[in-house]
Amino acid sequence: METTTVRYEKLFSILLTHVDFPSPSDGDSWRAILSNEMAIEPDEPTKKLFATHEIKYRFTYNTLSCYIRVETTTDRPFHRLPTNFSARFIFHASGALIARSALSPELGGTNTYHVRVKLKTTTSSANLQNGLLTGVVSAIPDVVFQPGYGDQPGQWVNYPVSISGCMAVLDILTEGSGKNRLYKQEASQLLNYTVANGKSDQHLYRIILKA
Repeated sequence: METTTVRYEKLFSILLTHVDFPSPSDGDSWRAILSNEMAIEPDEPTKKLFATHEIKYRFTYNTLSCYIRVETTTDRPFHRLPTNFSARFIFHASGALIARSALSPELGGTNTYHVRVKLKTTTSSANLQNGLLTGVVSAIPDVVFQPGYGDQPGQWVNYPVSISGCMAVLDILTEGSGKNRLYKQEASQLLNYTVANGKSDQHLYRIILKA
């Protein structure tokens, strides 16, 4: 019988920290778990990208992790990633967590925090409390049919719509002028955050919810 080996390695991870929710290294009680108070999900274009490239994500305890299928004998993506790789995640939080995080009272509706992680820069953290609320346009517009008039036919028109009802929007973008931190070797797309590279326990970025 022929067998096929399918391997996954870490593409990246995002650490979320909150003073009221200890990390394992703190040795404190795990009765208060950050992931019990939050939900994180990719937007629709990111879901499609992940399905095409066999990328899986999970949010456990205080870490958002993404794993990608790699080649059998090397830590390169099984499906080569686009050079302009990007991913968007929507953060939802319980009312109790928002109240305990001393965030802006204007948070809500289309007012949200926007965290932009630029892969080709060395910036590695952001403090949500220091951020400004803003509106973030969804990657998927509303599509409305406009009837024709006279000799002009009707047409479908795209209207931008803002994301609403979330605590934060996280964009991971291939921007900057340095080395792409996803890769140990960018040309071959040999991954950086792998066991073989000794960096499987390191994070691409840290988001401080409350210091």
